Amino acid sequence: MDCKNAIYSQDMQEFFVQRAAQVEELLEIYGFDCILPMDDNYAVGYVSAGRVNSTTIGFPSIYSSVPRCYAIMEEAGDGRQENTSAPVLEEMGIARLDRLPYLDLSGRNVIVGFIDTGIDYAHPVFRNPDGTSRIAAIWDQTVEDGVAPDGFAYGAEYTQEQISQALLSADPGAVVPERDENGHGTFVAGVAAGNRDRDSAFSGVAPFADIVMVKLKPAKAYLKALYKIPEDATCFQETDIAWGIQYLLAKSVSMRKPLVICMTLGTNSGGHAGRGILDSMLNIAAERYRMCVVTSTGNESSYGLHYRSEGTGSEYEEVELRIGERERGFTMELWADSLNQYSVSVVSPTGELIRRIPDRRNHAQQMNFLFEDTRICVNYFMSEGRSGNQLILMRVMDPTAGIWRFQVYEDRSFGGGFDIWLPVHNFLTQDTYFLRADPYVTIADPGNAAEPITVASYRIEDNSVSLHSGRGFTRTGERKPDVAAPGISIYGPLAGGGFGTESGGGIAAALTAGGCALFLEWAVVDGRQPQIRTQEIKRLIKGGAEREGLLTASRELGYGLVDFYGAFEELRLVAGS
Repeated sequence: MDCKNAIYSQDMQEFFVQRAAQVEELLEIYGFDCILPMDDNYAVGYVSAGRVNSTTIGFPSIYSSVPRCYAIMEEAGDGRQENTSAPVLEEMGIARLDRLPYLDLSGRNVIVGFIDTGIDYAHPVFRNPDGTSRIAAIWDQTVEDGVAPDGFAYGAEYTQEQISQALLSADPGAVVPERDENGHGTFVAGVAAGNRDRDSAFSGVAPFADIVMVKLKPAKAYLKALYKIPEDATCFQETDIAWGIQYLLAKSVSMRKPLVICMTLGTNSGGHAGRGILDSMLNIAAERYRMCVVTSTGNESSYGLHYRSEGTGSEYEEVELRIGERERGFTMELWADSLNQYSVSVVSPTGELIRRIPDRRNHAQQMNFLFEDTRICVNYFMSEGRSGNQLILMRVMDPTAGIWRFQVYEDRSFGGGFDIWLPVHNFLTQDTYFLRADPYVTIADPGNAAEPITVASYRIEDNSVSLHSGRGFTRTGERKPDVAAPGISIYGPLAGGGFGTESGGGIAAALTAGGCALFLEWAVVDGRQPQIRTQEIKRLIKGGAEREGLLTASRELGYGLVDFYGAFEELRLVAGS
């Protein structure tokens, strides 16, 4: 079968596979219709859905091979309406850097790459003075009949020349039929690297940087059904994001320019320890020379979506979950250290008890309630493939509204307790949450990955962490986030024209990504440190951050508030030592 058809077909399921013996093993077990190599470590296999049992393989022993679903990291603002980007640029030390003529930093000859909802290429903030485009390339994965990028199997690539031709034509959409229906991609690209526009009092952080945008296609229906995500939710799948990373890396090589990867999407699926496949890919990218990778903490801390247990010493611990009237289904993931062993029973709102399900390895068992039209499919993984940790995954279908009680039995424990996460708030109604929720360990993946710069969101009026900003640390205690950037009511370009304000962790990450482009310009383009990597840039940003008396990393703000002038001051201190 043609892999391009498999990529778009709703009847084909996708799995990550390692490019080693595991490929042959999976070929033997499932008989993939086709396999596409992705990089030196991974490939994507495609298999007909009719040959896959949705109950037993819905989350099989190769749990980590099933693509996760990601959401846009945005949140509601506070109603404040800015009409200038000046306060944010001043707050981040960008304006102060700009007043130093001998530095002359604007992001020139640096690529800032986004994997998002697309871009409104006609917006003035993405045009040169002569009317041509500043956008180096767009890869639109949603286009099935276009010319795919070299080395990729699907979508349509639009070059800078084609985009410029579109802008100069009477009907731009006929030349480059690219649209950002959501607007998030346009906004984050604009605040990171949009033009200076004096009439609109706007400037991106790196206004002369090259922009490359990957427009993601929507997640397949079977994945949304598997994770019980509402059909109308904006949702993207991990395989498409991973292909987007590979595309940005390839553009950096072909254009011979340093690259900032700005990741503004997130998920609550996974162990929140930075060990997923996408985490691994971003770690590898961040270790490359001439590269910087930036991620967001997300916006999940205040929605009641995380439960933390330190262990009670009793027979079981009762976890109370309120489920809203309009909730149609969702997944829940319980994670524990590798030597610990837990099992669960469930009590419905009417008092019906499904007794403890034995922890049968890599086995799925469905609970059917007599007095509620509710089904809960439970999978036990005594040693999840990538992390070696225990995972209990529960798929809740057609739940009755009310208070559900999940009784978690401690069959064996060597300390450490357990954590449970619900999906990101974008995939739930606001009336579904844990009654005794923990706001910490709520950084959305891939923000838990070790190597990228993970950015929290804060309010510039009082330097307080945003209400929803994901909070650290990781489940295994690694110090994340790294720093915090402004993320509430940020002024920027809107898809369709004009300007407005948006909020969210993704915007804080985008602003920081623009600042990282300035570092790459100074180091690589100007030839001062051509082999700089994410770790060096992270060290300088953390060292130059505004700490307000912090003596160690904060679970809310990391090592402090981003100050790029302070980061360059830190560079001077390091160079003098």
